[in-house]
Amino acid sequence: MKNIIGLLFILCNCFANAQNNTYNQKKEYGFKGAVKKVTTYMVRTTKYRIPTDTVDYFGKTSIHFTKAGDVTTYTKMYQMPDYVFKSNMHYKGSGKNISFTETSSLNGEQEKKLDYTYHWTTDLSYEILPKSVADSTKTTVHLNTDFSIKKVVFEGVNFKSEEEATYLYDENNQLQQLVYHVKTTDGDEISTIQDVRKIKSVDVFNNPTVIYFYETTESSVPKSVLFRYYEYY
Repeated sequence: MKNIIGLLFILCNCFANAQNNTYNQKKEYGFKGAVKKVTTYMVRTTKYRIPTDTVDYFGKTSIHFTKAGDVTTYTKMYQMPDYVFKSNMHYKGSGKNISFTETSSLNGEQEKKLDYTYHWTTDLSYEILPKSVADSTKTTVHLNTDFSIKKVVFEGVNFKSEEEATYLYDENNQLQQLVYHVKTTDGDEISTIQDVRKIKSVDVFNNPTVIYFYETTESSVPKSVLFRYYEYY
């Protein structure tokens, strides 16, 4: 379970590119316009095919926003080769005053229900802390001045994941590529990987609708494709 959490954070937070200096969650996710609901599908590529539809998706997320840009519900499902993870989060609060309850299950086992709260340490950094003393995990998020993700650190028992983001913009200041540099420490083992996302298409609000995921910046063939659908107020 500990290996999953940090990865899920960067899977879900794609291409933040906020517009002004008042924080809300919609800006951290990078969505533009009066977004009401965002549904995302992840589909693996094969040796001979880059998918163009969501029929064989292995991951699905759905986020609902208020008109003010606050998240109300966030559901996730990932069917990976070695595990199946499901999560349903209900949020309370607005702006920086946020808490949520997550109900999750791994491989069909009994559901776990945990409460979390956001604790802001600076204007651009916050911690996601469990309310239960039995849960020793902590997620620390550092933001850029436009509220895009700068760095995410997930800490558990004998486990730590650090994900640092690098953004590439075109001459019109439109985001084209995001690279997460991921360092994982699991006991005495340390590993580093890249997680590269390239925007392939956007909608009328410049929200990404198709994103290719690559293993490295040198990779020529994507490992998976993300399809994203938007509903607006």
